[in-house]
Amino acid sequence: MAAQGSSQPTESNAIESGLPSLLVQGVVAALVACVGEIIIAPIYAAIAHLAVVPWAMVACLLAVAYTYIVGFALLWAAESLSHGVKNPKAVPFVYGGVGLFGFGAWGVFVLPAMVNSFSGPQGLAAMSTGQIVATAFNCAVIGFAAFVIARISYPKLAMRRGVVYGIGAVTVALALLGLFFATRMYGVLY
Repeated sequence: MAAQGSSQPTESNAIESGLPSLLVQGVVAALVACVGEIIIAPIYAAIAHLAVVPWAMVACLLAVAYTYIVGFALLWAAESLSHGVKNPKAVPFVYGGVGLFGFGAWGVFVLPAMVNSFSGPQGLAAMSTGQIVATAFNCAVIGFAAFVIARISYPKLAMRRGVVYGIGAVTVALALLGLFFATRMYGVLY
């Protein structure tokens, strides 16, 4: 139920008859993370000597899967942490910090493992420590942006079911395209 006199809903006073905040924020974060991974895909494609478009779709698959699995728990944690924040303008930055930490960790453990799984069969060296640090930084920036944008967009999108479902469908379609490319690439390499 929306609080009277409040123009911007918080998580605890969600928009009445709107979509749940975690759903809206999750699909927005997934889309932003996917787009971010597509933008930086040429860097990792060069490391593993892969074509940019297939790798970009695989990276999008990883970002969407991570957001829809771990990201919801991270969004819940961000919501919980933001309850004590007195300044409403600071709440998106609490979310951003959680996204920065979560996606940064993903950039240390998951993304390099995938890149190495493609470069190893080609006889290429595994990612260096410097490359992993750069990957963590890139993913942390993407996570920060994804969670800030997800939090800011929630009040605007909560009542727009078609838009939210459309964003969700786009992220799932991109992830399925990534799954297609991943299976094809592994089929060639292994």
